[in-house]
Amino acid sequence: MIFKNLSIKVKMILIIQLVSLLSLLIGFTYVIFSNIANYKEDMKNNTIINATLIGDYCAVPLLFNSSENAVETLDKLEIIPSVKVGIVYNDKNEIFAQFYKNGEKTPIENSEINTPWNKFENDYLSVSHPIYYENKLAGKIYLRVSTEQLSLKIKDYLLTMFLLLISLLIVNYILALWLQRVLSEPILNLTKATKEISKEGNYQVRVQKKGNDEIGILVDEYNKMLAQIYEREEALKLRTNELTQTLGDLKQTQEKLINSEKLAALGQLIAGVAHEINTPLGAIRSSIGNIKNTLIFVLKEYPIFINELPEKLKKEFFILMDNSLKSKHSLTSKEERVFKKNITKILEKHNIENAYSFADTFVDMLLVDNVEKYLDLLKNKDSEKIIDIAYKITSLQRSTENIEFAADRASKVVFALKNSSRINNYEELILADIIEGVENVLTLYNNQIKQGIEVSKKYEEIPKIYCYFDELNQVWTNILHNAIYAMDLKGKLDIKAYTEKEYVVVSITDSGKGIPPEEIDKIFDPFFSTKPTGEGTGIGLDISKRIIEKHQGKIKVESRPGKTTFSIYLPINKKLENQIKP
Repeated sequence: MIFKNLSIKVKMILIIQLVSLLSLLIGFTYVIFSNIANYKEDMKNNTIINATLIGDYCAVPLLFNSSENAVETLDKLEIIPSVKVGIVYNDKNEIFAQFYKNGEKTPIENSEINTPWNKFENDYLSVSHPIYYENKLAGKIYLRVSTEQLSLKIKDYLLTMFLLLISLLIVNYILALWLQRVLSEPILNLTKATKEISKEGNYQVRVQKKGNDEIGILVDEYNKMLAQIYEREEALKLRTNELTQTLGDLKQTQEKLINSEKLAALGQLIAGVAHEINTPLGAIRSSIGNIKNTLIFVLKEYPIFINELPEKLKKEFFILMDNSLKSKHSLTSKEERVFKKNITKILEKHNIENAYSFADTFVDMLLVDNVEKYLDLLKNKDSEKIIDIAYKITSLQRSTENIEFAADRASKVVFALKNSSRINNYEELILADIIEGVENVLTLYNNQIKQGIEVSKKYEEIPKIYCYFDELNQVWTNILHNAIYAMDLKGKLDIKAYTEKEYVVVSITDSGKGIPPEEIDKIFDPFFSTKPTGEGTGIGLDISKRIIEKHQGKIKVESRPGKTTFSIYLPINKKLENQIKP
């Protein structure tokens, strides 16, 4: 594992060194063992020669049984340092003469007289050689020679060979260091170029070729590969730029489609919005006219009227006006009819003339309880004038209240219209109450809704979320418009807002004809529409789905005849927090 992680330079040096070392060890081992064997063979041959020469000198003494001459010959072995023992045996294999260096006798194992032999044992070489005289066996000679000198010679030789081996390895390392460059340099150049390309992304870098061998071919192919990559990268950059431009164009087109869909939805609302604005404006104009006329009367005729009114009736007159001004509740048309009928009966019971006219005025003044306490005023000969003046004066307050209500209504419509008509503000992420957006859209569709649609709202307490508020307004516009269209302005519209796990959910249900099962999977496809040609672009729900997915939410739809529900799931902040702009 360690070897695998080494650089190629070190690997090549190690391989060369190991191969060389193995080769040198094999060669040196062979040479050393061969030379040691030769040293031993030389020593053995020299010892045999010495034994033969001494044996020849001792042959005559053996023949004449003159041991003194043999001893004298053996004593000459003293001049040979390595000979430690010399023994001459007669033909009966008995000791005839013997020599022990330094006089130390050593037990010698006897052997057959006519068999020559030699052997190394311990630190000695033993040689036994027969002695012949005129081809007749006269005896034998035994020599024991010390191998100490041979051991020293071998040690010196081994030391020399070891030093030679070390020297060769050093020379071999120097050669390996030089030779490895032939292979490693081109590969290292390839590695360097690859790192440079990886770091800087410059595919115009080229590796210099050092030769025409396999590495040279590799360098050529590598350079060709770099050239191809550079060409492809340039082509890819060009293509990327084209795709970026196309994507930009598509985004612009998408924004235009979204804006056109938004404007189309607003265009369909124009008539209703105009009515919703004109109605309070008409009420304001009417109330202003009433205030103007009443003020003229009050300034000119009221002082005269009040002075002429008897004191008893003044008190009842002021009570009547005070009760009228204190009545703040409003009446429905049905309630007005009921009260008029009841008051008329009461007045007719007390024989009041023009009972219905007085009942109508009392209902307008919101005097619907205990009308009997005003009988004295009604029985007066000037009752019609008294009640008419009271009506005019109290109408000042009703007119101001009408103006306030109408202005508030018009303000809500304008605010809703302003919020729904903003364009190209899709990247503004804000913390907002999504119910406010739903209510804004409902305000804009109020004219269509009040024609015959019953709206039911059930809003649970939900947290504000970070969202693209303007874009969500378009979602509510698209879905509510489709719901109103599906009901033909008559039906029931249920709107719910609640939390479910990590989502805020807005559910919009209409009682329309429903979506056919074979079309429900297509309603989010671009340009698919169930409306007649010319009444829809077919991109409203596609845009709505994209907006919801941009919020990392989801939209679900369930439909059957008489009930279609769109459920919009929006994450509660945590998924969009990393997108919030500072």
